Amino acid sequence: MTGWDKRVAQLEAEFPGWHIWRSNAGRWWATRTGSVLRREDLGTGRVMTLDADDEGGLRDQLSTQITLDRDIEA
Repeated sequence: MTGWDKRVAQLEAEFPGWHIWRSNAGRWWATRTGSVLRREDLGTGRVMTLDADDEGGLRDQLSTQITLDRDIEA
């Protein structure tokens, strides 16, 4: 497993329900796995797919999505 693969695996373990990868262009991506969100649940800041320039930026966005998910579920 390469260094990138390990970092991706760590992020996926930290953020279950998200598939994460790093593109050939060096951008970091994440998309939700499992059920597709209802349209009415999106638009409140929740999204199906994220991208960022670096790992830290993606981690920040994923953390925000987790918070928004908890708000909807409450």
